Amino acid sequence: MPRLTIPVVGSVGVIKDIEPQELPISAWSDCVNMRFYDGIAGRIKGDKQIFDTPAVAPYWLQPYTVGGVRNWVHAGLSAVYADDGTTRSNITPSSAPTGGIDDRWTGGIFNGILIANNQVDAPIYWGGTGIAATLTNWPANTIAKSVRPYKNVLVALGVTKNVGTTNDEYPHMVKWSTIADPGTLPGTWDETDVTETAGERDLAEEQSVMVDQLPLGDANIIYKENAMFSMVPSGGQDVFRFQRLPGNVGALSQNCVANTPLGHVVLTNGDVIIHTGQGVRSIINARMRKWLFSRIDSQNRGRSFVAFNPVANEVLICVPQLGDEACTLAAVWNFANDVWSIRELNNATCAGVGQLNYGAANSWAAATETWAELTAQWNQDEFSAAQQRMLIGSSSPLISVMDVTAKFSGTPFTSFLEKSGIHLDQPDRVKLIKSIYPRVKADAGTRIMFQVGGAMDVEGAITWKDPVTYTVGTSYKVDSMASGRFLAMRVQSIDDAQYEIRSMDIEYEFMGSY
Repeated sequence: MPRLTIPVVGSVGVIKDIEPQELPISAWSDCVNMRFYDGIAGRIKGDKQIFDTPAVAPYWLQPYTVGGVRNWVHAGLSAVYADDGTTRSNITPSSAPTGGIDDRWTGGIFNGILIANNQVDAPIYWGGTGIAATLTNWPANTIAKSVRPYKNVLVALGVTKNVGTTNDEYPHMVKWSTIADPGTLPGTWDETDVTETAGERDLAEEQSVMVDQLPLGDANIIYKENAMFSMVPSGGQDVFRFQRLPGNVGALSQNCVANTPLGHVVLTNGDVIIHTGQGVRSIINARMRKWLFSRIDSQNRGRSFVAFNPVANEVLICVPQLGDEACTLAAVWNFANDVWSIRELNNATCAGVGQLNYGAANSWAAATETWAELTAQWNQDEFSAAQQRMLIGSSSPLISVMDVTAKFSGTPFTSFLEKSGIHLDQPDRVKLIKSIYPRVKADAGTRIMFQVGGAMDVEGAITWKDPVTYTVGTSYKVDSMASGRFLAMRVQSIDDAQYEIRSMDIEYEFMGSY
């Protein structure tokens, strides 16, 4: 009996922009909550609530270590908190934030001081004690769309001056502070003071507005909606030199740029690119681009964000699907293997990367999972401060750490793989699929459901047969029959347990042309 061998089932990942019958044999036509790595297709790990339930829905997460204490600062619409895993402190400034959901936060750590900006109020700072305060020496009645650190200056983009009176907007402006000594804030932002290094400039040669910024190597990369500029020290009177970078791409919204070991991964208006400093290229075209952008809710597209998951070598392109107000879907790029997968999200609002100080919550007494649901190996600390972890915020409200446990914050989830359009290089002949021989790595007793189907033409609906359970340690094949010119196969989880599929054989026979 002939067999089709898929030797490395995770080598290509999922491809949604090409018709299933045109895909290579190792590519999958659909998947949810699976990931591909090192040639393997595996069920993703879930997430776990990391702190007590937040007092506000988090819309910005920033790790901040001061005095040996690891804090995670999270900002809501009208309040800001710091949590060190043991104590949560309300650090809301006396003039509380007034922004809305679409006034996206930006910021970072500058000279050991936390900076945060919400686009509608003056930026704030926090030094690790007391409450946050309005940024010292920030120009009065001025706001900016993005404020972030770059070297030893703060940089603001998309400035509005005389707020409350004339509201003079400068959508192309980049404004920078004077140079600040370590441990201090800038002494001035006055661009007219010739004794200082503060300045401003309009980058108006391209007419789209300023969006966000992020350092890349020695340069600060400024992203407009449809253009990019580099900002580097000039060594002269002008302080900084600005250069338009090739391409007509920018960033979709604030926080749509993530720094990775390969460069910036950017969600643009219509593409996902990687920017290495030597040019840009699409990393999603002809694989997931058309599918992804057809699913983004147009009204809430600005709530999208890009997140780096260092544990899994992944970048998550987090978007609100049609009709959703927060991010419910992530297209996931494994940059180590250059493959894509798809993950569900629980109304995600923001993400951050840093070390944890999980304390007493990481103990046997605090564990709520069963043995089957635990994903760590014996003597493995999934919350170790020796590695960076990705945290994700949700409108629930909730803050969770990614890639631990087998559930989504205590809720079971389903994962599946699907491959349709299998024609075995003879699309005119009818085939009969008879058995599947998967090579699965999982704990003994883990159950996986296999389902086969067939269609007589590429436009026809697939007729699926009843699912058959494969039990790791007991089963060695799945017997199920379906016929058609184009065969299909689906693999779906039953238990809340991890599993990996490394390869498989499909046993079939030809039946004729009709």
